[in-house]
Amino acid sequence: MAFSFTDRRHGGIILERQGEVRISQCMIVKDEEENIRKALSWGKGIVWEQIVVDTGSRDRTVQIAESMGARVYHYTWTDDFSAAKNYAISKAGGEWIAFLDADETFVPGDGEKLPGILRRLGSTRAEGVAAGWMQLDEDGRVSAAGTQIRIFRNRANLGYRRRIHEQLGRMDGTPMHIADATKELSILHSGYRGAAWEEKKVNGRNLNLILKELEDHPGDYEMMGYLGDEYYAAGDLDKAESWYRESIASMPSVLDERDQRSAATFTYLLQIMEENGNDIDEMKLIYGKAAGLLPKEADFDYLIGTYLAADRDYAEGVLYLERALDKLQRYGSNNRAMLIGSHLRETYENLALCCRKTGKDERAVSLCIAVLKSAPYSMEALYLLLEAFRGNGFRPSVAPEKAMGILEQLYSLHSMKDRLFVLKACSKLGWPELEVYIKRRFTAEELSYIRSAWPGVISAGPEEINS
Repeated sequence: MAFSFTDRRHGGIILERQGEVRISQCMIVKDEEENIRKALSWGKGIVWEQIVVDTGSRDRTVQIAESMGARVYHYTWTDDFSAAKNYAISKAGGEWIAFLDADETFVPGDGEKLPGILRRLGSTRAEGVAAGWMQLDEDGRVSAAGTQIRIFRNRANLGYRRRIHEQLGRMDGTPMHIADATKELSILHSGYRGAAWEEKKVNGRNLNLILKELEDHPGDYEMMGYLGDEYYAAGDLDKAESWYRESIASMPSVLDERDQRSAATFTYLLQIMEENGNDIDEMKLIYGKAAGLLPKEADFDYLIGTYLAADRDYAEGVLYLERALDKLQRYGSNNRAMLIGSHLRETYENLALCCRKTGKDERAVSLCIAVLKSAPYSMEALYLLLEAFRGNGFRPSVAPEKAMGILEQLYSLHSMKDRLFVLKACSKLGWPELEVYIKRRFTAEELSYIRSAWPGVISAGPEEINS
């Protein structure tokens, strides 16, 4: 059953279903004609109203937004993202606000969950909702993952601060009550790529705004970290490293355990040190400071462990990579573990390599099987699995026929693609006894074609097919 009420902002009568959650979708935009239609589409049939604040578009952003039914407001840009966002909030009439950027959208199907989640939170103290956040690269793959608070109650005491890298919070600075919906909601972001991102780097917009913030707040260690990011993105590693170190030196002795900004500062500094070829002992000094301030952050252990694996220090690599996975499992990825969260497969593969090289074959096997169940065409994982099965001695650790049985559980060997993939791994490893079992799954014509198309893939002779 529906009832009506007069909405003075709209100047008309609005119909609302009993128990419906009113959500205002808000965004600020400029020259987003390529993104605006998609940005507004996820909210159709879900949100109560769509508010677009334009800060000076020269393309068709405004026309497209209006054609889709959004209410468009015009705001004179003042070099202050928070001011523009707070203006958008002032136009919202919903109980809750969903403030995604024009280059962001929910993972398909997640937007539909939002009303139900907010209904459940209606009588709680929650003021904001934490959602998963994933950065997509040029190929549409996840390059980083984290947590963002983009859904929050429409209350006078909630808003944004800082010109850039704006933060949502209470205006009096006291902590918000946050509900964790990271397992139900995820946001995809595609903005840090392409021509628009290159233009932002070239015109120095972000850099200038950060410098203005630091003029007003010279001790802001978070802004120092963001300044380091700008130089890192521009390829100036020396300046980036300098500002990251300045930021670390200015950090308080105690940090919030979910301080993603400070975690990023340590993470990027460690990456720069690796790129510059710094000694591992120097990197461990930074690691020690990072782990002391943010002991639940898995990325620090992930970075050191990955470096050690690449440097063939496998024994110590095991320690760091195991600790990284343990932290990820125990503490999750809500506002932490951005790197390992988006490179989990590589972490398992590196750890399997370290385990294999240090004689921990059972652990290597379990890691490889875990990888292959979700990514069956990982040649690295399959090769390490077969290497562990073969072992180092005269006799294989796992008999070829038993190894074949395990492969049959991982692959559909009636599929030519799967058979050929497994055959290539066996050939690469040089385990002819297992290769014989794989070859029996091919016809003579298929084997003849493989020999001509991929010379060297098959090492054993054709007479072994029927042996």
